[in-house]
Amino acid sequence: MKFIYKSFIAIVLVFSLSCEQSLDEINIDPDTFPTAGDAQLLTGAIGMTGYMVDVELNMFSFLWAQYYTWGLGVSLGNQERYQAEAGDFDNYWEWAYSDALIDLQVLVNSESRAYSGIGKTMKAYIFQGLVDHFGDIPYSEALRGEPDAGGIQVPGYDTAPVVYDSLVVLIDEAIADLTFADDAGLTDVGDDDLIYGGNLTNWLRFANSLKLRILLRTSEVDPQGPAIQSLINSGIFIETAAQMPDIPFANVVGNQNPMYARMEFGVGDFYFASNATLNLLNSLNDPRDTVFYAEATAGTFSGQLRGIDQGTVDEEPFTADAAEYSGSTPYAYDPANPVILMSPWEVWFLRAEADARYGTADDDVAAFAAGIAASFAYTGVSNPTTYTNSLGYDAGDPLDTKLDMIGTQKYISMNGTQEDEGWIETRRFDRPASRLFSASIFQDPIESVLNPGEHPATWLYPSSERNLNPKAPAQRKLTDKIFWDN
Repeated sequence: MKFIYKSFIAIVLVFSLSCEQSLDEINIDPDTFPTAGDAQLLTGAIGMTGYMVDVELNMFSFLWAQYYTWGLGVSLGNQERYQAEAGDFDNYWEWAYSDALIDLQVLVNSESRAYSGIGKTMKAYIFQGLVDHFGDIPYSEALRGEPDAGGIQVPGYDTAPVVYDSLVVLIDEAIADLTFADDAGLTDVGDDDLIYGGNLTNWLRFANSLKLRILLRTSEVDPQGPAIQSLINSGIFIETAAQMPDIPFANVVGNQNPMYARMEFGVGDFYFASNATLNLLNSLNDPRDTVFYAEATAGTFSGQLRGIDQGTVDEEPFTADAAEYSGSTPYAYDPANPVILMSPWEVWFLRAEADARYGTADDDVAAFAAGIAASFAYTGVSNPTTYTNSLGYDAGDPLDTKLDMIGTQKYISMNGTQEDEGWIETRRFDRPASRLFSASIFQDPIESVLNPGEHPATWLYPSSERNLNPKAPAQRKLTDKIFWDN
C-alpha cells in the first residue's frame, strides 16, 4: 500500500507540474543557453564580420587594387584576367545576410541602448559594404523573414542611393543610442564586444567616422557639404590606432587571422608585389615600401624589392625561383594580424578631403599630415614629417591637385591592412578630372578580358541570389559603376 500511495503522489505531482510547465521547460540544462542573448549574438556577428572582410573582401581585392599580382606556383587565375563568375561572390552575400546581419538585427531591437547602438553601427557598416560592391540590394525588406517581421521570403531591392540615405539615418539612431548609454554609464556590454570591450566612447568614434565615410563617398555625384560640416563640428572620430575598430586574432589554431588561415589551408601566399604599386612607391621615395613588401632573397635582385607587372607571371622564366621576387611581409600576412574595419589614417584622409571640398572646421593640410603620420606610426616608420614635406601638399593648391594627393596617400596607406577599401577608393578617386588610377598608376593585365584601360568597377550579383530570389535584378557587367562612381 505504501508503494502504491507514493506512486499515486508522484503521478499527481507530475500532472500538477504539467499543468503549469512543460517537460521542455523543466528539463533545461542550467549550464547552457536555450537561445542566444545579446552578448552571444554580438560576439558571433563581429567574428563573422572579421572573416567576411578579410577573406571575402581583402583577399579578393588585393589583386584588383593592384597591391599584389599572381605569383609562381599555380596557373594564372581568372582574377588576373579580370574574369569573374556570379558564383565567385556567393559567400560574401550569403554570410552577410544569413549570418552577420541576422544577428545584428536582433541587437538593433535590443532593450539595451548600448547593444542597440552597437548593432546599428555594425549593420550600417555591412550594408555599406554590400552597396559598394553590388549597388542596388535588398534593404527595407531584408531580414524580415520571420512571421512577426513580415514573413518576407523574397525581399525586393532598394536603389543604392536610397540605401545610402537610410544608412545615414541608421547611424544617427546609433549615435543617439550610444550617447544615451555612455552618458548614463550603462555597462552591460563587456568582453563579448571583441572590438572595444564595451567602450562606448570608442563606438561613438566609429559611428561618426563611418557616417563621414558614407557622406563623403557621394561627393562626386551628390555633395553633402552641410551635413559633413555639421558632423565635423559636432562629432568625435577615430584618431589613433588605440581607437580604431579592429578584430583581434592570435597565432593559435582556430583563432588565426582569417586571410592567413584561408591561404595556409590551400597553397599558401604565392603572390608577388605588383609593379603598379612598387613604381608608385619608388616615384615618391616612400620608406614604407619595405614594410609592405619583402626583399628578394635570391638571384640578381637579392636584397632588393622586385615586383612584376600586373598579370604577367606567365611571362617570367619558367626556371625562376619565387625567392627572386618580393612577396608580402608579416605586416600584411601573419596569423596574429587583426582585421581592421576602419583606421585612423583612413579617417584623417577623410577629414582632409572634407575640408578641401567643403571648408570644415578642420585644416586639410594638418589632417593630410596626420593621415600620413598615423600610417607611419602603425608601420613603424620614422620621419613622417620629412616625407610629408617632400610631397608638397599646400593649402593654396587647386582642389583637383589636393584630391589626387589625398587619394594617392590613402591608397598607399591601405596596403596590407584594408585592401578592399583601397580598391573601393581607387574607383572613387579615378575622377574625370584626374583618371589617376586608370591612367597613371594601374596597369592593364596582358590577358585581361576587358578593353585597354578598363578595370573592374563592381561585383556581379551572386548566382545563389539570382537563382533563389525572383526579384533580383538582371546581371550586370564588371565595368558597370556603383552610383557614387563617375
